Amino acid sequence: MEAMPLPFLAPGDLERCGLAPDGITVTNPLVAEESVMRTSLRPGLLKAVAYNAARRQPGVALFEIGYVHAPGEGELPAESDHLAVALAGREAPAAAALWERLRRAMAVVPTEVRNEATAGMHPTRSAVLIAGGERVGFVGEIDPAVTEAFDIAERVAWLECDLGRLLESHLDAPRYRQPSRFPSSDIDLAFVIDDVTPAAAVEAALRRAAGDALVTLQLFDVFRDTDRLGPGRRSVAWRLRLQATDRTLTDAEVGEIRAACIEAANITGATLRD
Repeated sequence: MEAMPLPFLAPGDLERCGLAPDGITVTNPLVAEESVMRTSLRPGLLKAVAYNAARRQPGVALFEIGYVHAPGEGELPAESDHLAVALAGREAPAAAALWERLRRAMAVVPTEVRNEATAGMHPTRSAVLIAGGERVGFVGEIDPAVTEAFDIAERVAWLECDLGRLLESHLDAPRYRQPSRFPSSDIDLAFVIDDVTPAAAVEAALRRAAGDALVTLQLFDVFRDTDRLGPGRRSVAWRLRLQATDRTLTDAEVGEIRAACIEAANITGATLRD
């Protein structure tokens, strides 16, 4: 559901989000609660999530498209158009899967999901989005300290990106894929990966290995257990949907693609989880 929060914030809203208090202050606000120009869409959407939760409506999914303003080098602030999505009650993989669908719908060139910290985001369940060597957004979960500051008891998966940067220079030509009348086959693969290995590297390897038969590739689970996996390691699982446009894939063909995917993932340092 689209949310339409006010474009102005109250003093302290940015700090509650774990962000720097560098918002531009309006000299003649109508009310004090609307005296700071927002540098992020996070405060408004988190207030909306908290508002719904307080009225027995947990688990809402909200999005907003709007301008954010940062102090500029000249007299006027730097304005950029952002998209933000809040998925209450969901975990980081839900936001990552949403980004992948959005990226494909917008024909954005393949992006890198890089393990880098973002203020106000969970330190180990978030990442930044890189397209064309440039940071265009971030994805993951909101830091628990931030959700607590907004009186939100559930996890909140989050996606935010700079639409201007995406639309200006990172679009690829859409590619038509002929719809198939033949049945598809799904493969679930779970790999144990070191924390220093980006999941995006494994995903890219799977995509290359699956080739033209790959219809969708979805990350659906992230699992950590020091006793079973060891310290500094995690299990990440993907679902691959395979389908040919001219025939039904045989079990042998699906098996060959599966083996190729495992081999490609092993090159990145990932090992198939038993």
